Amino acid sequence: MRTILIAESKSNSLAVPQAALQDQGFDVQTMVLENLDHVNQKSRKGMVSSIVIDQSIATSAKFDTINTLKSYYQVPVLVSVEDNNDDIQSLLLELGADDVIATHAKPRLWRARLDAMLRKYQSVKPQYNCSNGKELSFGALTIKGEERTVMFENQRVSLTTHEFDLIWLLASKAPKVVSREEIYEKIIGQDYQANSRTIDVRVSCLRKKLGDNATSPQKIKTVWRQGYLFVKEAW
Repeated sequence: MRTILIAESKSNSLAVPQAALQDQGFDVQTMVLENLDHVNQKSRKGMVSSIVIDQSIATSAKFDTINTLKSYYQVPVLVSVEDNNDDIQSLLLELGADDVIATHAKPRLWRARLDAMLRKYQSVKPQYNCSNGKELSFGALTIKGEERTVMFENQRVSLTTHEFDLIWLLASKAPKVVSREEIYEKIIGQDYQANSRTIDVRVSCLRKKLGDNATSPQKIKTVWRQGYLFVKEAW
């Protein structure tokens, strides 16, 4: 029996999907996710095959919730939405959701979506890992692969799992430009989607946390039609 983790913004906010999944024979575990610290505190890592989250968690402006959950648990994420608004669904997919489904969809459709999502995810599961024990240093920036920590100007920078993997990939490849295709496949773990802005959003968040200029970045530069360049001398 496969186990599905439901991460809710408040208790019973996904009671309908929970009942639908249980009706289809899934073992369903629930977790109220107030902030991303709860991912570690209430970890069921290795115990779940997929995650279902509600729309309010997925679109939180404070956290990169979808990709943090995907990176930590290494399973696909399905977002439950209240309506069929195309703009909302497009946004959720761009943010990294593996699929989107209406909260009140029939149990059979919930099962079909989860089965299809898991098959696709397993076929393109990311193989990227940081080199254990390796440390990268550039001026005031230090990246430790084994500890998975980043220090900038003697201050620890709080990064999500995806953000750490991204800065490591860019820094370890410098001075080479890293294409969006490579980032998407290694970090997101899916085939590249040319119309997706997922990578651009992730890079933008990373720049902000590392004090790069948003309008004219000097540390992580965009190279037109090629990808992103980590500038070793800018730190």
